[in-house]
Amino acid sequence: MNKITKLIQLLFLAAVFTNNALAQTPVSHPDLVWEKEETHSDEFDALDTDKWENDPNDWGVWSWDPSLAYVENNELKIKMIQETHRRNTHFGQNEELYYKSGIIRNNQTITYGYFEAKIKGADRFPGVSPAFWLYSINQPDPTEDGQAKYSEIDVVELTQKEWDFENNEWEGPEAIDMNLHAVARENGQLVQIRPHGKPDLAQNKWYADFDPRDDYHTYGVLSRVDSIFWYVDGIERGRKENLYWHLPMHITVSMGLRNPFVKYVDGVRYPVADSTTTVGFPTEMACQYVRVWTAVPQIQANASDYENVEFGKNKGLTFNSYFDAGSGFKSTSVMNVELVEKNASGETVKVAASSQALINGKAAGQASAFFNLQGVSNSAELEAGHYYEINASFTSSKEEGTVVELTPIKNIQIVDEVTSIDQGLGSKIEIFPNPALASIKINGIQKTASITIHSVSGNVMLEKEVKPQESIDISNWVNGVYIIKVSHNNVVTTKRFVKL
Repeated sequence: MNKITKLIQLLFLAAVFTNNALAQTPVSHPDLVWEKEETHSDEFDALDTDKWENDPNDWGVWSWDPSLAYVENNELKIKMIQETHRRNTHFGQNEELYYKSGIIRNNQTITYGYFEAKIKGADRFPGVSPAFWLYSINQPDPTEDGQAKYSEIDVVELTQKEWDFENNEWEGPEAIDMNLHAVARENGQLVQIRPHGKPDLAQNKWYADFDPRDDYHTYGVLSRVDSIFWYVDGIERGRKENLYWHLPMHITVSMGLRNPFVKYVDGVRYPVADSTTTVGFPTEMACQYVRVWTAVPQIQANASDYENVEFGKNKGLTFNSYFDAGSGFKSTSVMNVELVEKNASGETVKVAASSQALINGKAAGQASAFFNLQGVSNSAELEAGHYYEINASFTSSKEEGTVVELTPIKNIQIVDEVTSIDQGLGSKIEIFPNPALASIKINGIQKTASITIHSVSGNVMLEKEVKPQESIDISNWVNGVYIIKVSHNNVVTTKRFVKL
């Protein structure tokens, strides 16, 4: 094998590894550190019945048939058929029902993390609703107000065809539902928390610019101890405060019946015999994967905003970062941030300046700390080989006290005075507009810069040299999140933007 052939193979393997690595992070948050939860994830090479229950007890109008949940061509298929049958239900004995469907439910439980699936909806509309969701089973009665007996997070329910009260018409297939359900104790009584009854607490609805039956889209939920966030194709489409969704839940993929095949009477869903039809049946949804991650306790910052960048004593230094206490946990301290003088061996000489970000009791989010640089020696005045670096740390409630530290950011340049153009070149570069429809520009570059844009799945969309205020055409790109790297003034800045 000659050297050129070997180099090409190595480059190919590197590209495959990079794409796989990018693909194995949440579409919406590829820049954070995650641990994949393999017991809750599946690429569906086959249906693993040790991992998934495909024959749970029937409930309500839903009759589950294990033969209707299967893997074909590396995809999970959930099928619904018209088949008249009888069984006992909560609304009567030996009731006649008309449809059967498939379901898979993970045998293990989980409460917090990021949950994502790539799904194509079923052709039949209206009447069926493909769903990716989590729900609790057999939890004890709560003993205090604010505790839940039942928790359900609907990552997505497709094609429900609900009534649009604002426009006085039935919704089309583009309505995407991302809701919450709970039974919780309030004032000593168990109460229902449902989307229509308490929309401020439990309802999210987004009208897509696509038909979910036509193609695959990613649907995700980030469930934290403080909040729950919903994403479609990596873009946030809803959020709610997490009040009652703290129970262990089972991840589930299923397809349920909806109007016109069912109706509500006094809060109970019944089958509608007169609407029964074989038209459009059998129908099936497809799911390419289910992936679950938990966030690692972390502090993230854009190092290029600080490394080898000059900061003047006249303006000080603002350090911006993102922190996460880890899935299911909160910060139990402030974030301590220090500007530290180091010697050539990397040993601490002294703490030149210190600051704090107030993140006590928070699960995750942006953190900002300001350094007053008055009294700090200029970098040029330090002994040979000495340099400044930024350190940051806080304590997470994980394992009753886990210290979380920033990877040190080195070579901070302290000078007497800088102009606004010189200071923090990385932080000055912005993508405009963001989100964008047809084109973007890069604000903050004063001369020609090299850019690379790739999708969150790792595909390189564009590599080129751009001039200041040059328009970049993205009109034909698929809607979603993109990552752009801008090389300018010997600094590489990474930004994200959204194509709508």
